Parts: sequence; structure tokens; C-alpha cells
Amino acid sequence: MKQLLLGLLFMGIGGALMYYSYPLMEMFGRNAWAERNLGGTRNLILLVGFLLMLVGGLVMFGIVSLTSTGDIPSGLGTDVS
Repeated sequence: MKQLLLGLLFMGIGGALMYYSYPLMEMFGRNAWAERNLGGTRNLILLVGFLLMLVGGLVMFGIVSLTSTGDIPSGLGTDVS
């Protein structure tokens, strides 16, 4: 249950970043590195939002764990706890 809620939270934050990328860029200004290397600050915000959504999906399905248990998972979808 914790994985589901954490994954949905990450996906929601990532989706909000992607949806509100232009207002965020106007609010916080432009990033010189992103303008030079990524083609714009909005592209950086979209990339961060997409990565958050990707991590959220991986956490939600149990492929990635954000807790440091020290155990090595035995396979995809198996619960190591």
C-alpha cells in the first residue's frame, strides 16, 4: 500500500511539473545551463517531470524501492521484506 501511494505521489508531482512547466518557467526564470544544453528551461522542467513520473511508476509496481533495506531483490515483482 505504501508503494502505491508513494508512486502515485511521485507521478502526480511529475505530471504537475509537466502541466505547469511554462508558468513555472515564468515564475522562477530561465536557467542558463538548460538554455545552452537542452534548448530551453521548459525542456529541463519537462525532463524532470517525466523522470519523476517514471520513478513513480517503477516504485508503484515494486521494481524500485526507495527504502534502504540492504537486501538484494531476487527478481521483479517479488517482495523482499
